Amino acid sequence: MANAGKHFNIFNEGVESCFTAGRQLACIARVKPDAAAILYVSAEGKESVTTWRELEVLSNQLAWFLLDRGIGKGNSVMAALPNTPLHIALAFGIWKTGACYVPVSNRTPKRNMDEICACVAPSLVVTNRGRPDGYTCMSTAELRELAGSMPGHMPPDVQAIPNLANCSGGSTGQTKVIEQNMPAGESDEGLRAWFSVSGMGFEMRQLLAGPLFHGAPHSAAFNGLYAGNLLIMPASLKAETILSLIEKHQVEYVQMVPTLMQRILELPDFSPEKLRSLKALCHTGGVCSRDLKLRWLELMPPERVYEIYSMTECVGMTHIRGDEWLRHPGSVGKMLSGSISIRDERGRELPARETGEIFMSWGPGSPRVNYKNVPPLAVDGKGFRSVGDMGWLDEEGYLYFADRRSDMIVTGGENVFAAEVEAVLKKHRKVTDAVVVGLPDKDWGHRIHAILECSGPVSDKELIKFALNYLPPYKMPKSFEFVETIPRNESGKLVRPALIEESLRKGF
Repeated sequence: MANAGKHFNIFNEGVESCFTAGRQLACIARVKPDAAAILYVSAEGKESVTTWRELEVLSNQLAWFLLDRGIGKGNSVMAALPNTPLHIALAFGIWKTGACYVPVSNRTPKRNMDEICACVAPSLVVTNRGRPDGYTCMSTAELRELAGSMPGHMPPDVQAIPNLANCSGGSTGQTKVIEQNMPAGESDEGLRAWFSVSGMGFEMRQLLAGPLFHGAPHSAAFNGLYAGNLLIMPASLKAETILSLIEKHQVEYVQMVPTLMQRILELPDFSPEKLRSLKALCHTGGVCSRDLKLRWLELMPPERVYEIYSMTECVGMTHIRGDEWLRHPGSVGKMLSGSISIRDERGRELPARETGEIFMSWGPGSPRVNYKNVPPLAVDGKGFRSVGDMGWLDEEGYLYFADRRSDMIVTGGENVFAAEVEAVLKKHRKVTDAVVVGLPDKDWGHRIHAILECSGPVSDKELIKFALNYLPPYKMPKSFEFVETIPRNESGKLVRPALIEESLRKGF
């Protein structure tokens, strides 16, 4: 440990509590240069280690290379890469120049890549796949070779503001580019808050179970590195790989989405003993059904299970720990700081237990974001904004997520939240995954349609009979579609418009 308690951040050797990404990496590399920073597991299962000194030197060389090409403050660099140690080093290198890091999926279609490039105007695109026209592009092999001759010491320390541009399709399928107008790095207060809401701590064995281009895995990965954690990074994010690595490397911290949590429980060789090393599991990135949550709270001590509800737009964030959830089952928690307001269609605040649109305000410490290609969210005089999610508060101020407004189906004049119907269908012993959408219908306006993954044969009639135990008839699916795998994007999210289009193409 570097300091004797002057800062909450045990590696902070400076005077101020805030640190840049570059300075924090340099401090950790000085304290434990030969310790493993990243353990990479290839798709074939081969493991390789990057030490803190190696990560520091490589990121410095990349930074000097970018600076030599005139890339720095006011510029951006796009990384269309999978999860690799070089990807991590490149992010640090970008920040060390003062530029903005723009991670996107390495499988982004060319048309979508062109759209994002037109929005952020990257000075460099690093990709091993299709290259967008009209931009300077480079493969990882080219980048590594050209940067290899650059100095290994750190460039002059600068703040990278903005530090990150997130590209999110959300539930609509439309790409949104939202820039975080904040410096790369953290502070004592920021780290303390992150540890509180996520369960993370210093120098843990941490597994990265999501793509770096998605907000939640990005936050977990880099905050983990700021904390001096060993980051175990598998090329494959399949459930069997994740469970195997948790057991093999006695992983202490992991962040994952509910879809992955469900997949792990369905593995034929699953055993609770394989999770014994986990000191904290943090889930985010989608609705976790009550049944799935309860199963995990039976497998792990509840005080080790954390949940975060947030969004790319940085409107707000709630959190809840498992033991707290058991006292407020179904809740996604409270804001660490700030306020929540539930409002009707006229903007009037609703009382406890009435469902309306969720508005959130961070208060004075609100994160600063720039909307690159979409209009900024409307904000009132107290800083309240909304992304259209629906929910309600209990008497103690705990938030309960109902659904996204875009996922609300108006059928026969009734409002039906897709998430509610999905949760009921997933209770059936043969249903492993379910998505509910509204298909255009001349009689109903929209017809409730269920897309299902099942472990065995099951009839429409059986499912309806089962669901009627929990739902009124007007919420019942009027058609069922059985598929081998429900398609999701690389972040594990559903793109409902694409599902609707495919179901209509099939004749439903």
